[in-house]
Amino acid sequence: MINKALYIISFFVAGVLLITDCNKQPDPSGGGEPIDQPDWIIGADMSLLPTYLKAGAVYKDEYGNDVAVLPFFREKGFNYLRVRLFVNPNLESAACQDPAYVQDLILAARSAGYRILLDFHYSDTWADPGKQFKPAAWKDLNQEALANRVYSYTKETLRNLMKNNAVPDMIQIGNEITFGMLWDTSRVDVWESQWNTTSQWNYFCRLLSLASKACREVCPDAWVMIHSDRGGDEVSAVRFFNQMKVHNVDYDIIGISYYPFWHGPLRQLKDCMDGLRMNFPEKKVNIVEVAFPYHEWGIDQNASYEPEYPATPEGQKQFFIDFIKTIKQCSNVNGFMYWFPEETYSPEKEILKLYRGVFDNWTGKALQVMGVFAN
Repeated sequence: MINKALYIISFFVAGVLLITDCNKQPDPSGGGEPIDQPDWIIGADMSLLPTYLKAGAVYKDEYGNDVAVLPFFREKGFNYLRVRLFVNPNLESAACQDPAYVQDLILAARSAGYRILLDFHYSDTWADPGKQFKPAAWKDLNQEALANRVYSYTKETLRNLMKNNAVPDMIQIGNEITFGMLWDTSRVDVWESQWNTTSQWNYFCRLLSLASKACREVCPDAWVMIHSDRGGDEVSAVRFFNQMKVHNVDYDIIGISYYPFWHGPLRQLKDCMDGLRMNFPEKKVNIVEVAFPYHEWGIDQNASYEPEYPATPEGQKQFFIDFIKTIKQCSNVNGFMYWFPEETYSPEKEILKLYRGVFDNWTGKALQVMGVFAN
């Protein structure tokens, strides 16, 4: 049995072993070899893992044996780690991922054999379709100054990561930005409203282009992702990414969120993927956020759709079996990333629980769904 105290030590010390592996990353001048991306991505956004380990979180395999989390996920087929980044976050909250935190997590994940997706939120806290708050330090900037700050912040962040051998393989410029970001200056809407104007779209896409420019300058071989939450809404997704095309935003891959209790049945996801393939055949798509509850408490109170699968460990497993079958039918999809699978039990401290992870919140044991991914 592994002593639980060793988790924290092994997690952060593992980054020291990274030095030789980091030499395989591309030269920031553009002279290195292109990043060898996997043909099929099975990723996980485990941004809270260091916080949970410090809180004494329990992680066990299906037999009840203690496990080291990052190697355990690798054994189960995962090859990508997504890490969110905030500008000046509250370090006592769940949205605590500042540059130092992110760097340590990237180094630990690299040493365990993962590729890295860095998720810029461009906010001090959670950014999603319902909120895109400006960082407090940016709130009084005019349009020109805000545009310059998006560029310089993106570039400075990536340069610092590069200096410390923590360069990402993929970079997400904004989180679930179907309605823009940095509200209200850069707010948009794909339907008729005060935000669906030429000037709003021009400015928003200018910010994305500047963020992408910074990524290309520092990490020229990394993929740039643009992320929408519209996994069950083909028409809105196509309208949004058509604006990217019209405004010549430079990016490589479409990111989509899909939660069945908000976005509808798998057939709607399939329709959305087919619509993106027909309209943007040159772009690969990654379902960069997906999760399913194993307990009824994991169904959001604002859920707009009753899932076809029960909120049980068996239902969670069957959902992911069918989800993977569905996206495998879509030639433009290159995989998915599980959001918040590190959720688990801690006997020492109260921690965030949504009942959608892959460990039981009462025992810390891996759930049935963990047997699905390696196959």
